[in-house]
Amino acid sequence: MIKAVLLSFNIITKVTITIFNFLSLSIASFVMISSNSDGYELFTVFAQMDKDKDTNQKMVDTQSVNSTSKNFSVIGTISSLVITVPQHEFNITNVFKVILTGDWVLNVRNGTVTNFETNFLASPIDGSMGHIHQITNLSENEEDRGMIILPTSDNNSNSLSINGTADIKINGITIWNDAGISITISKGKTITIDPDDKDTENHFGNQQVYGIVNRLIVM
Repeated sequence: MIKAVLLSFNIITKVTITIFNFLSLSIASFVMISSNSDGYELFTVFAQMDKDKDTNQKMVDTQSVNSTSKNFSVIGTISSLVITVPQHEFNITNVFKVILTGDWVLNVRNGTVTNFETNFLASPIDGSMGHIHQITNLSENEEDRGMIILPTSDNNSNSLSINGTADIKINGITIWNDAGISITISKGKTITIDPDDKDTENHFGNQQVYGIVNRLIVM
């Protein structure tokens, strides 16, 4: 009888400890998020990571399909560097650098671009005042309209190229209208944006803007 009582007591004790530990962990997490002004952003990041796992899985499934699509959306970030190249005694550690960071999105329906936008900050490495670029109103070349296809076979690996014109703004003001531009997405992973140097008065230093693909949605 005593053994049975002790056994029951041990079981109850273990269950109580388990529940207590669970509640303690939940309370600790709540306190951490509530007391930390950045906590909500941290929580959002974790949620985004979980979402990205699902997205990556969709991308793998998409790439394995042996077909093409004229309806898709691509979302990503700009992560690039523009450097001023001196004519003599080039040294990468000493050249003036401008860091480019931001976001971009491309939507294609029936093989035609319906929307392309970038919004990225240009920050000089010396900490001086930067400026914001927006690229909007992309219009592909007439001969390419209706012909933009996202390959989803393993051989082509989700690569595509778009040539056309776009408006380029600085701090919300359009500086160059209908500037020539080329956009290349390589293997569904990276993007290269190449504004025409003549049309943009060599503002980008005869260099391309680079970024990565975060989401690829085939419809």
